[in-house]
Amino acid sequence: MIHTIAGVLLVANATSLGWGLRGEWGHWWGATVPGALCGMTLWLAFGSSNSVWQMMIYGALMGIAISLGGVLSYGLIVGYSTGEPGRDQRSTTFGLLGLFLVGGLWGFFGGTTLGLLLTERAYGLGDLATWALMASAGAFMTYKLLVVGLDLHLSPPRSDAWASVLGGALATTAFFAFGHGDMVVISTALVGWLGFGGGFSMGALIHRKGNEAGWNFSSWKFMEHSVGFFGGLALSIFVAWRGTGLPEQALNTPVDPIFTLIVFWFITYMVLSNNVEHWTRDLKWLSRRGFAVFHALSLISLPVFIYLVNFLAVGWDAPGGQVQVFLALMLLFTLVGTAKFLDRWSSIRSRVVMTFAVQFVLCTAFVILLGL
Repeated sequence: MIHTIAGVLLVANATSLGWGLRGEWGHWWGATVPGALCGMTLWLAFGSSNSVWQMMIYGALMGIAISLGGVLSYGLIVGYSTGEPGRDQRSTTFGLLGLFLVGGLWGFFGGTTLGLLLTERAYGLGDLATWALMASAGAFMTYKLLVVGLDLHLSPPRSDAWASVLGGALATTAFFAFGHGDMVVISTALVGWLGFGGGFSMGALIHRKGNEAGWNFSSWKFMEHSVGFFGGLALSIFVAWRGTGLPEQALNTPVDPIFTLIVFWFITYMVLSNNVEHWTRDLKWLSRRGFAVFHALSLISLPVFIYLVNFLAVGWDAPGGQVQVFLALMLLFTLVGTAKFLDRWSSIRSRVVMTFAVQFVLCTAFVILLGL
């Protein structure tokens, strides 16, 4: 029981930390971080072996899946839910339901991907290609119907990408529920929706209360942490409730290094390049030549990393190897996220960074409780 509770809290806190860090970068590339931390900790807590390769598979796929929600706009919707002055005269209920929709779409595809990793059904490349085609068609047609045809807008003049992602989710549901009868995938998708969507709405309520009461902390940042905490909590409770753990995925070299490349190089490059762009364009800390040098070195490092990845993995499957890799990545993401806004240091900013530190320590403590 203690092992299960520690595992659930590890996933919830790691995803919460990742979502708080996501707020530093925004967009889909920022959302890869909570997805990767969620996937890696799910494997640490409920995986059937100590394989770092398997941890990378879960981290990479969850990172990509949850990044799909990063194209959604929610800034004005938060304003509706908190009743901030100067906003469109839409009700608080509309705002909360809008956040449940947006957060739910983030969690839906994360849950779908977890379901594909859990299900006993075998899907070939043709099945997955058909799913992608159906999801793309659903996204296109739903956008045309709701936005262009019916003139529905969630938070004008912001992007209405929510309609496209919703269409993709509807097509995904049809593909797995009616096309294949795979209720494992559908169940995890709905759990992801409820966890992330509910966490977003609940965080917005606390954000509103914080504004009204004048609480001296970043209630907006708390709301971001809430999305990740309840999303990770929901998915991990579902996995724990099933009682079967996470299965190993039957993938071997040369496929395995691709997932390591996604987590170690691609995600790190995306968020770090966002930092460098901010330091160059907004703060003028770097010249355009320095900006170009960074990207040139990054480009050079890619083939080098591809060549060295198998050598870097020597000893990963030794006792404690996967924990060391996870902690190193979590520390890297935390440092990069913290460094994004060093120019805006304040008392509230220091509390934000303290929250990152506390959750990092909590994740480390839960890893120790798991006996990894």
